[in-house]
Amino acid sequence: MSVPITRATSTSCAETSSHKLRLYERDDYRGLMSELTDDCACVPELFRLPEIYSLHVLEGCWVLYEMPNYRGRQYLLRPGDYRRYHDWGGADAKVGSLRRVTDLY
Repeated sequence: MSVPITRATSTSCAETSSHKLRLYERDDYRGLMSELTDDCACVPELFRLPEIYSLHVLEGCWVLYEMPNYRGRQYLLRPGDYRRYHDWGGADAKVGSLRRVTDLY
């Protein structure tokens, strides 16, 4: 069951039903890459990466949480490039969980 995450006004978030992003272990899309198309409650456990330094959101909008189980600071990720964690507003490269934005209100 999807829970409304955020109120988004961007048509790029509202007009897509598919979601895809790529996670990289280093900045500028270097190092190991993992692709995600569904919610992930614990990024470090699933991908064995303690930190994520860059992201590429290919489809849909996502909410990045700094802690597992959708807790902690939240960052709205729209389709685009995030070459360093500063690009999504993060204070560090800690990524605990990711959730797709599926409901807009």
